[in-house]
Amino acid sequence: MNVILKIFLMLFLLLSLSNCGAPEKPITPPKAIPSNYILIFIDKTLSFSDKNQYVIDKYNKALLKIIQENIKQKNDKIEVYFIHDNTAGAKVFSSQIKAELPDSAGLNPTDLVALRNDYQLLIKKQKNKIIKQSTDALLTNNSNESGKYTDLLATINIIDKKNGKKKENTVFKVFYLSDMVESMPNMDKRDFHKRPPYSAKEATEWAVLDAKKFTDIDIENVEVTYVLPYSPMTSGYQNNPNVVAYWQKLFEIFGIDEINELEN
Repeated sequence: MNVILKIFLMLFLLLSLSNCGAPEKPITPPKAIPSNYILIFIDKTLSFSDKNQYVIDKYNKALLKIIQENIKQKNDKIEVYFIHDNTAGAKVFSSQIKAELPDSAGLNPTDLVALRNDYQLLIKKQKNKIIKQSTDALLTNNSNESGKYTDLLATINIIDKKNGKKKENTVFKVFYLSDMVESMPNMDKRDFHKRPPYSAKEATEWAVLDAKKFTDIDIENVEVTYVLPYSPMTSGYQNNPNVVAYWQKLFEIFGIDEINELEN
């Protein structure tokens, strides 16, 4: 009996010593949820009419979807630009969620629920303000000379600049509410109204040529989505698929594998 007891004690001591010598595993803090940085371009040229209720409803629905799915927490940010002949200077507004959940240490369950409810109400209030700003921008009529032409290529430098200044742990997403028809009058510019690409091959060739006009563009980690104003009944003459092929190739050259149409 004494022998068994001695063996048991020896095993116990050995296990204790081995456990004492084992290094403790470092505690990895939970990874912070990334913030969203949303950049929206809204077409304000002759191709967009604030009297076309179908387009207004489609774009408004898209704006609500974009905001509801991406503006949820502190530091989520949205910026809106108009698209026209001076897109580079057409910033409409910039807004950011500033609500912060206070320290909840030591609170009882009832107070904790109340604190979180107040926080969500504050988020909702700030989000509703952003929705109103975005809707007002959508409904703004452009009767100025700037509406005659469409400088979509100017958005590339805007995206590049914003992407370079975004904070760490931020997802940068770009949305176009436009027919994506570049239309500028200068000889070295594209005018898809007067001369659209007649094939995907031609669209690709044009994109390769136009990409050479840009230098040091770093946007490969950006998500790009577009919303066209067309209905399912629109003809291919108006909703020219080669136009999207042009933009697909252009962004591909800049490191973005695919641009997508926003799902309903």
